[in-house]
This record gives sequence, structure tokens and C-alpha cells, in this order.
Amino acid sequence: MALTSGDYSPIDSQALQKELESKIQLGEKLLSVLTDVSKLRGCQKLIKRLQQETNFLRKVLHKNDIKVEHVKCTNLGHLEAVVNCVLEHCDGCMGILETLELRTTSDDSKRVCVDVIADQGQTWIKVVARNPKALSLLSAGEGEYGQRTITDQAKEFVACASQHPFHFKIPKVAFVFASGIELPLANALQKLGVEVRGDIVENETCLPSEDSEFNDESNSDQDCENSCVVDNRKYSIHNEINDNSSFRSEEKLNLDVTAMIAYVSSLTNGGCHFIFKEPLLTQQAEWERERPAKPLLDEAFNGRRLFCCSTAHRDFLSIIATLGGPAEKKRAESLLQRICVVPDQPSKRTEQYLKECGKVKSRSKIIFGTGDELQAITVTANEGFVRAAKSQGLSYAVLVHESRALSESKEASAEPI
Repeated sequence: MALTSGDYSPIDSQALQKELESKIQLGEKLLSVLTDVSKLRGCQKLIKRLQQETNFLRKVLHKNDIKVEHVKCTNLGHLEAVVNCVLEHCDGCMGILETLELRTTSDDSKRVCVDVIADQGQTWIKVVARNPKALSLLSAGEGEYGQRTITDQAKEFVACASQHPFHFKIPKVAFVFASGIELPLANALQKLGVEVRGDIVENETCLPSEDSEFNDESNSDQDCENSCVVDNRKYSIHNEINDNSSFRSEEKLNLDVTAMIAYVSSLTNGGCHFIFKEPLLTQQAEWERERPAKPLLDEAFNGRRLFCCSTAHRDFLSIIATLGGPAEKKRAESLLQRICVVPDQPSKRTEQYLKECGKVKSRSKIIFGTGDELQAITVTANEGFVRAAKSQGLSYAVLVHESRALSESKEASAEPI
């Protein structure tokens, strides 16, 4: 085995090869244990990173060109720590490698990657696998120029969490130190509002006073661990709710036009056993037979104060009057008796930061913005808006359901199943 970095004896060469093979086996093991949680949002991103890392090491082994840095600089240690964190919190995990926008000024922002969003969205977790002494030395100013310290990252996480409330409350930030952390640095992080998890190890490094390092602001770029894009799924609940039971304590719901239409549609009230001339209605009828939307909405509405803004109310009435069948119109009247109509009042952050474009229409901006101002979860089928708003750095508390159109007037020309 030829080594191209430094001079090594045959014994060293064999040891390095065994270490590389061990790293490859670790990558394969981590991929296998993620199988059971592969449907968690963002898990495919984690799987892809593991595959890339493991495949690269396989290529190195196959070429018989092992360098020490191939073994020593692999990111598998950090990925292993992330996997362990996911498995520990899988019951309440809402996302993995979730990228959120930190708005630094009105015109500037940066991205922050949360390794695990846990506790049904109430806790943001960052996993740190570097050794404790290296972390402390970096915080003591021993790193390269411009290199971010763990306290720099902590300040970013705390600031970002304050801009992305969960149920209108700031998520808790926790840093998990897989290899431990020295006590002075742990104390500094706790003072910044970060929960420290991991072994506290013996302090070997002198850190600067709190008035210097720990009060400096950093504008350094995000490190290589922090970049990802995540996917949302149907019947998911964002910002960030995983199922109806997770927001039973919330008393207010803001209804989008799509939610009101789905609730009164003939499709969700027994009229899904048709093949319609309209392909969209046939598809939604099939969805309804497989995944009924009404039970989800009934459970959400039960015992809650229902609101809608003037714009949603006006447009819903217009759609019902134009497209609704007799029974759909009666259900609409009954539903509206349960809803408190409030003036359009988009939140300040919606007015200030959310720009109309593509999926962000004026009506949706008003409806979601009013829910944000009311501190009410918005019930909607408009997942496109949720994603588009998030891409602009605004996360809204929403319960997303599948879309259902009005269909009663089309049943006469449809074929019963």
C-alpha cells in the first residue's frame, strides 16, 4: 500500500488501511440504522451526505492511494454524532439538517443549519463533534483568522431562533457535544442562552475574559457543516407541528379559503365515490378515499376558536356562490356561524419582509399575515405559499392539509364508483 503523505513503515501502512476500512464500515452502519427513520423530514439529506463520504473513502481504498488526511479529516465523526442525536429524539423529531434564514439587517441575511429540530419543534439542536481542547483553543483566539468560534455559532443560533418562533414562542437552543466540552466554555455558552449537553471535561485551556471574546459579534461565513435544503410532505404541519396532538393547547385557528372549501366540499362529506369528467376532481376524490381530510380538520377545529380575515371571508363567499352546490352552500353557512371574521391585519414582519412573487400572492399574504398577527395557527392547503415564504426567511405556524375542491355541481355528470 503506497502512502503519498509523509514517510510510513509497512506497519503504519497496514494500520492506516485498517483505519480507513473501519471508517467505511462505520458509514455503512450509519446508513443502515437510518432506514427506520428515513421518512423524517431532511433524513434523505443526511443519508446523501453519508453516502458521499463513504463512497469517497471506498474510492480511496480502491485506488490504493491512502493519505493520512483521508482518514483523519473525514466528516464521519460529526455525521455519526448527528445520527445518534436523531435516533435519540426520533419520536419528537420535526426535521434534520434544517436550514433557516437569519436576518442580520433589513437587506441582508445568512443561513443557519439546525442539525435536529426536536421536541415537536420546541428545541433546536446543533451537534458538535470536535474535541474539547480544540474548541477552547479556538475560542481563546488560537484559530485561523476569520474562523468562527462555537460562541459565534451560539449567538447566531439564539438570534435565529428568536426570528423563527414555534407556536409564537422562541425555540430552546441546545448544543450537543459528542466529545465533551471544557467547563469555562460550557459556562460561556449557557450565559448566551444555550443549553449545553455532553460530558464536562477537565479544563486545560485558558479562555479570555467574558468581556472580550464572548461579546464579539462575528460575520464569518457558515462552516461546511451548515448547508441543506429540506422537503415538506403532505399532511405535515410547519413551524413546526407534527400532528394534531402537538398543538392541543392552542386555542386559535385562522382559516384560509382553501381550508373552508375543503371542509364544506362534497368530496369530504361523502361525495368522493365518483369518477369525474374533470381529472383534478377524480384525483382529489381518490385522495379523499385514501386519506380523508375531514377527520383531520374536525379534530383541529374541535374546541378551538375559529377566525378568518375579511379577505378570506369575502373570497370564500364568492367561490361558494359561484361554484357551490346546494348542500355545500348549507355547510358553508353552518361553518361561517362558527367563525369570527376579523379585519385584515397582516403582521409587521409580513408587511416588512414578505415580497409578493410567484406563490406569494396578495390574498395569501393578507390571510397568513393576519393569522401571524393574531398568533393563530393558519389552516391551509396552500403549501406553495408556506414554502415560498420560508425561502424568504419567514416561517408561519400552519396546519397543512391536502386540497379539496367544490364538487357537488359536477356529480350529475360523474360516474359513480
